[in-house]
Amino acid sequence: MRNVQPNGSDTATLIRSEAESELSVAAAPTLPAGKVARLSPALKAFTTAMRGLDRIAPRLTTELMLRQFVRPRRRRACDYRDCLPAGARQLVVEYRGETLTGWCWGEHGPTVLLVHGWEDHSGAMLSLVKPLRERGCRVVTLDAPGHGLSPGMATHLVDTGDALAALMTQFGRFEAVIAHSYGAAATANLLARQPEWMPDHLTLVSPMQDIRQHLAIFAGIAGLSLTGWNRLQQRVQELLGEPLDDISTLQAAGRLCAPGLVIHDREDPLIPYVVSARVAERWHAADLIATQGLGHRRTLGCPDVVREVLNHMERHLRPSPGSPAAAARGGRHD
Repeated sequence: MRNVQPNGSDTATLIRSEAESELSVAAAPTLPAGKVARLSPALKAFTTAMRGLDRIAPRLTTELMLRQFVRPRRRRACDYRDCLPAGARQLVVEYRGETLTGWCWGEHGPTVLLVHGWEDHSGAMLSLVKPLRERGCRVVTLDAPGHGLSPGMATHLVDTGDALAALMTQFGRFEAVIAHSYGAAATANLLARQPEWMPDHLTLVSPMQDIRQHLAIFAGIAGLSLTGWNRLQQRVQELLGEPLDDISTLQAAGRLCAPGLVIHDREDPLIPYVVSARVAERWHAADLIATQGLGHRRTLGCPDVVREVLNHMERHLRPSPGSPAAAARGGRHD
């Protein structure tokens, strides 16, 4: 396990560390303490109305909250096309009667899939494109259902995993996957359920623990009572037709056979660091990297973290001819 401590806003110094004492901390999700997201005036009014309605019509409130839970909010900067690195080629992925938007850079080399988090989009992963291309990789991103430039659709962890499977059916198995937060949980659960898509290398950054943790974060944002949260959990389980305990990154981790990395910041305000410590404990082929001071979203913008990910990945992938890695090995692929 390594510690990564910031040395400036977007750089870091790597420090060796001993085993984690946090493994003894309970990882069961609870309602988040304090404010975890800024709400628009409209959403503030909605959540206030729901708390009032819950006292007289709990079933209706639960149904309305379910609709909100599976509908990601659109960020103002969801159109990131002006930020795309040069050479981007748009992909279309047919899924549930809709056309999802994806992007591809390059035609040759090991293909790396980048998976964004909840209420995010491919633009959040663009800092990885140039370093991957410089190492001879082809890079693919996908805006999940209801996210970014893809159509507005209801979605959840299992559904997003199914969308990734649709991309893989169209594109083929990826040699490497780098996934963040909600996207990391969706990816891990997909690979545990459909191991035929297992990549040669997998990186999970700040992975969400399970669908219950997603519900807990939503409940904290919406200000749900504990009773309301429990009703919503039951309703989501009915919707999915399977126990919520089975939709878990912790459970999936024990079935991941690819070598890889788990990366998490110790000061992450949204998903506790202990989640990744437990994931790494169960995923025996993974190494754990801890960062300090990067929070939940800035980890993949840290050059030292990116370098660690690419170096670790490169040890498990065959570099394409002409790549820097191939030149460093004298062109040999051994």
